[in-house]
Amino acid sequence: MNLFQPACIVGCFVTRPWVSDETMIIRRRDYRPPRRGPSCLFVLVMLLLILVGGFVITNAEQVRETFTPDPTPEPTRSAPTHAARAALYERDGEFELAIESYEAAVSLDGSKVEYYIPLIRLLVAANQPDEALVWAAQAAEMDETSDLVFASWAAAHLANGDRLSDTGQPVDADTSWAEAARQARTATQLNPNNAEAYAIMAASLVRLGPEQFESANEAMQMALALEPNNFLVRRHNATVLEYQGYYDQAIEQYEFALDIQPDSADVLISLARNYWATSNIPTAILTFEDAIQVAPDNADAYDGLGYMYFLIGEYPRAEENFIKAVELDPEMVRAHAHLGAARYRQFNYDGENGAIPQLEIAVRGYQEVSPETAIYFNMLGLAYYYTRGECSQAESLFQQVLAV
Repeated sequence: MNLFQPACIVGCFVTRPWVSDETMIIRRRDYRPPRRGPSCLFVLVMLLLILVGGFVITNAEQVRETFTPDPTPEPTRSAPTHAARAALYERDGEFELAIESYEAAVSLDGSKVEYYIPLIRLLVAANQPDEALVWAAQAAEMDETSDLVFASWAAAHLANGDRLSDTGQPVDADTSWAEAARQARTATQLNPNNAEAYAIMAASLVRLGPEQFESANEAMQMALALEPNNFLVRRHNATVLEYQGYYDQAIEQYEFALDIQPDSADVLISLARNYWATSNIPTAILTFEDAIQVAPDNADAYDGLGYMYFLIGEYPRAEENFIKAVELDPEMVRAHAHLGAARYRQFNYDGENGAIPQLEIAVRGYQEVSPETAIYFNMLGLAYYYTRGECSQAESLFQQVLAV
């Protein structure tokens, strides 16, 4: 056995005097137990985050304003763009949007008369003659040589006269119709080939009474000669015939106009009234219903339908339609008169939902008795007598009727 072998085995643990630079020294490290709990750095970071969160919550609005970027502004549309959009809206039957777009175009560029004319036409069709007159007057100030401007102005006056007639202001209505005829005549002087201006003149003159029938017919013949297939020309021709009592011929012309523009509620209403004038009440009822289908918010259509039911004695159904008409157009005196009459026929005289309040509105609106309105003055007088014993009030109404 080698005497040096044990020394070799334990050589790494025993320092040998003959071993110098190859000697291995192992030093034992002191034992450190594992750390328990969070470090100080972690605690500091958490405290900092809590402080920041509290600041953000406390000053939320200021932080939001600071870090929210400013919105990118939407590009402003030009006047031609609004006008183009309006034309598309009108084509698609979205007339309120078309009106808004034309008004936007005019507000951006008030020097373009071509923006005013379709705007006025749409306002007239939407039964907003007051607004149409304002725009028409502005357009006329800008261009005194445009026959289209004066024809549009005349159409606005014509619609305004019809409106005044519905609200029980016959004198003001006559004034507006006369002004419509004057403006239309100016348009024909500026352009003798403006068929619509002749038609508007004829429709205005015929409303002023029998003494104007001849002049109305002459203007209408000019319009028909110039543009026989024009919707407005045919519509006004029907009106001229209607006012003169030629109801069958008027029906033909209204139907001709509907062939050109089938969705005209106003023409359907006029056609229905002419069916009634020829004692064809069933067809009149169906035609009024067609008008309501086309324009569910048209007070004239409900009033006309209610009056047809009133004539055949179906007073509850008449009352339903008159109520709808009054709700849609509280200023329509005729609808108040008809509603009062329907309740009167059902012996419902007094109270909030009786005949008297509605007939009072009608009498105040009509102001003066005429052959057409005398019945409502009589009904109100009788209702006073039946329910209140107010003979003096009733007698005053009867005397007004007798005076006429």
